[in-house]
Amino acid sequence: MGPMRARSQEPLSASDLPTLFRDWSANPSLAGALVGFCVLDDTGQPLFASPLAATALCPASALKTVTTGAALGMLGPEFRFESVLASATPLDPGGLAGDLVLVGGGDPTLSSADLQRMAERVVGMGLKQVNGVVRSDGSVFPGPPVSDHWNWGDIGNAYGAGAYGVNIDHNRLAVRFKAGIAAGDPAEFLGGGPVAAGTRWDHRVTTGPAGSGDQVMVYSEPLGRVIRVRGTVPMGEASFLVSGAIPDPPALAAEMLGLFLERGGVKILKQAGPAEDSSIPLVVHRSEVLPEIIDHLHRVSDNLEAQCLFLTLGDYLNRDPAEVVRAYWENSGVSFTGLRMIDGSGLARANMIRPLDLARINHAARRGPHGERFRQSLTSYLDGKVRSKLGAMSGVKTEVGFLALEDGREVTFALMANGLDLKVDFWPLREKLLRDVASKLTR
Repeated sequence: MGPMRARSQEPLSASDLPTLFRDWSANPSLAGALVGFCVLDDTGQPLFASPLAATALCPASALKTVTTGAALGMLGPEFRFESVLASATPLDPGGLAGDLVLVGGGDPTLSSADLQRMAERVVGMGLKQVNGVVRSDGSVFPGPPVSDHWNWGDIGNAYGAGAYGVNIDHNRLAVRFKAGIAAGDPAEFLGGGPVAAGTRWDHRVTTGPAGSGDQVMVYSEPLGRVIRVRGTVPMGEASFLVSGAIPDPPALAAEMLGLFLERGGVKILKQAGPAEDSSIPLVVHRSEVLPEIIDHLHRVSDNLEAQCLFLTLGDYLNRDPAEVVRAYWENSGVSFTGLRMIDGSGLARANMIRPLDLARINHAARRGPHGERFRQSLTSYLDGKVRSKLGAMSGVKTEVGFLALEDGREVTFALMANGLDLKVDFWPLREKLLRDVASKLTR
């Protein structure tokens, strides 16, 4: 008899998992829902796959890992978004003959403070006058800033902000209301912004019961100039804050930049001239490195950051971003069935992916050249045993990630539930499932 293999090298036994999942999924609160679950071993082979693990389901924000894993692999951990102040003519002593252009690189993290620093730098270079205008160029993302498959009730709200070639302050605005004295009374509009010049507010918000929370919806068309606000704010609130999406971030960014320049003593003459390519870079702003952006993206499930990465991957190869992402994972060994990738954030309910494929993508990302950094970006719980990305929308709860076993090995899992009753508290159920799986695999 040869020497015994260390336990860490023995094949994992998953014989108890079918019964475990059958009993778990028989919980009455899951009745009527579609639930797919799979566990992959450290080679990427399925230890267990429920029947619906081979059926494409809506992933919600768990789809973000498909985008971020591809971005790390294609762009690399040193990648930074760049935003450039540029002109068509050199900076002569005293000024520019034409326009000063903010050329966007799709940076979702560009802030008004960054614009102020860029303005200060170009003033420090001697800029005193711009004969033309200050404008934005967001052509790096030529398509629409929002998907046709995003809900109208999403795109005007902060979490549904569009992805533009030029973004500013996460494309989010703030609106405040003062509740009326009694339920049903009109709420007083205290103001909102920032927004581009000429934007009109159409607010018809009333007072709801005390403690009723934020029942306000913000509706606005991308690149538009009308923001409609409807719903209720809770009684007793003197300054109730609601977050919305900036309708036209490129225009607002150009206005902010012009204001910062004027404060620095620059005259902007706004003389009309021919449209010219802005080929001369004057000031370059670079974002944080990609892994730090992904850390934040995963932690708060930031749709804008995910969508900007998705569109950047398309721009990288001048192809449809969904095709680019799919090809990247296919080249990594993942074979898809039923994949429908509408966006890079998971906001569209029309996104579809099988639990098995979602798990295989995360397994491939974990074993790629930046796998440990990818894993670290995910949220940790169960005393550090789980690193995962959650996804949630009405009736949809998903999770994909990694489960550490007591013998030091790690398995990859994906759990997707569609059609849940809105009253179901799903997350404690999923935690019990993962605890039981870990126990069965390491006994």
